[in-house]
Amino acid sequence: MIKAVVFDWAGTTIDYGSRAPLVAFQRAFHNFGIEISESTIRADIGLDKLSHVKKMMKLKPLQDQWLARYPDVSIEEAIQKIYQEFQIEIRAVLQDTAKLKPGMTELLRYLDHNRIAVATTTGYNQEMLNEVSPLAAAQGYVPKFNITSEQTNYVGRPNPDMLLLAMKKLGIEDPSQVIKVGDTVNDILEGRNAGVTSVGVIEGSNLIGLSKEDYLKLDYDEKMAVKRHAHDQFIKAGANDVIDSIDQLIGVIKDMDELSSFDHENRQEILLTPGPLTTSANVKKAMLIDHGTWDDDYKGVTQEIRGELLAIGKASPKAYTSVLMQGSGTFCVEATLGTAIPQNQASVLMIAINGAYGERMAQIADYYGITHIDLQFNEDQPVDPARVLDEIAKHPEVTHFAVVHCETTTGILNPIERIIPILNKMGIVTIVDAMSSFGGVSIDINRLGVDYLISSANKCIQGVPGFGFVIAKKSVIDKTQGNARSLSLDLYEQYRCFEDHDGKWRFTSPTHVVYAFQEAIEELKDEGGVEARTQRYQANEQLLRNKMILLDYEPVIDEQVQSPIITTFKYPSENFDFHQLYEFLKDRGFVIYPGKVSKIDSFRIGNIGEVYEADIERLVALVGKYDKSVTASA
Repeated sequence: MIKAVVFDWAGTTIDYGSRAPLVAFQRAFHNFGIEISESTIRADIGLDKLSHVKKMMKLKPLQDQWLARYPDVSIEEAIQKIYQEFQIEIRAVLQDTAKLKPGMTELLRYLDHNRIAVATTTGYNQEMLNEVSPLAAAQGYVPKFNITSEQTNYVGRPNPDMLLLAMKKLGIEDPSQVIKVGDTVNDILEGRNAGVTSVGVIEGSNLIGLSKEDYLKLDYDEKMAVKRHAHDQFIKAGANDVIDSIDQLIGVIKDMDELSSFDHENRQEILLTPGPLTTSANVKKAMLIDHGTWDDDYKGVTQEIRGELLAIGKASPKAYTSVLMQGSGTFCVEATLGTAIPQNQASVLMIAINGAYGERMAQIADYYGITHIDLQFNEDQPVDPARVLDEIAKHPEVTHFAVVHCETTTGILNPIERIIPILNKMGIVTIVDAMSSFGGVSIDINRLGVDYLISSANKCIQGVPGFGFVIAKKSVIDKTQGNARSLSLDLYEQYRCFEDHDGKWRFTSPTHVVYAFQEAIEELKDEGGVEARTQRYQANEQLLRNKMILLDYEPVIDEQVQSPIITTFKYPSENFDFHQLYEFLKDRGFVIYPGKVSKIDSFRIGNIGEVYEADIERLVALVGKYDKSVTASA
């Protein structure tokens, strides 16, 4: 938790634009007949003032001016004379510039309320502080300690000595509990060298260098340009964070405290993805016991799961069977295509494609040498039943048809109920990839008459990765013996092994995952079944969509065809950095997905798993915080 903030003075907490040192230096040099540019002075503001004079007087143009006017006075003497003159001038200037910057009063109130100590390190010497401190105190700003380089044997910024002394006086040993705030590169370097969090403040800073009046005269583009320049300089110097105005430090502190209280070692991240997804504690607990694959109890669990899957899909046990298959959902898709379609030239597969997972089926067909016709649709549009039927009419050679139910490339829900029954009546074998919808969207397999429906353990039933499953019409799968192009992905032989050996898997099975899945099915029933789970997912999706729209994130898919499974959002701008948002959310316990839409820059947020509306509220609040932090540094 943050225990202290160590501020710089001019340009950070007082003196908008850090004008006092600039004016005093220009006057000090001018008193000796030497003119010095503002940029020359600003290059090293943040150093203690004697060191600053020394550094400027190393510049040949200034040395030449001095020696031309005072050939009998050495540069070493010149440094002392200019420094003495500066001290006189700065005291006069400070009386006019020691006004607290906008936002300081609110920030000080917050720091006091949260018992966060305040100290300063500065390029001023003690005499200058004696001038400015009473003026600041009259405005409510009274740091606990003010550290000058006189207290550190004249070792100032960018070295950490002053900051380390401030921490020592405050009784703080852990650098992670301290924030250093400044308006110059040397402030940032001081913080970094001390190992604390360094924060650069843009508005009124030395890096912009304009008075408040001059800054307000800039148009929008001009303001953005100078702010970006300052931001980039802070980042290049190693700033951990950059804020626009000083009061935005409140948000930085809140975020840092939130992160520090987050248990990174034992954290339970919320996976807002289409699977794997967030699972319950009991599902995880079910995997803590080892089991043998030949055990009768284990085989009994397998048979029980097979029956439960039919019930979830409203599939008659007389007409349908369920086949479990080791591996990911794609293994099941490949097993189905490779087994359901005979190895002869008379078989032709049509694939309706409107996303990456339809494309994957086409890729599998290519690997297996299956003749296929790809019916392409836009990724942000559902599969059109009329066009499917029209293309089927043009291709009487088609024997098999495949489609993805919920295409998680975007989250679109394809209308299988308006396609599959018609094709079944035509005698075409139908294959539905219901990977991300089964268990989360009601599917009546009996009514659809679908021949093969494919899904996975780690989707809406809320199990963990390790196996997938196929619900197959018995009259259809019974005809597929010898079709398979693969030994391990032979769906028919896997089916027969379960049937003929009381739930025995052909090859080593994912025992722990099976027991976790059994628990997940029980939790689905306890929740009220698929219909109740659908309502929860829909509530999550609607809340997410509405809240993200308010933050100017536009959904890719029209609400009418949006599934409750996952929602895809367009990048809000050309400069949007998804990886930055991803890391911001991950650090705070949420994991989201990059987009898969080929023609739209997008990202995806899942609504499924052990996730509730309160989780969505927290997520969107964090996205809002992220937007504000980016805006502040833009």
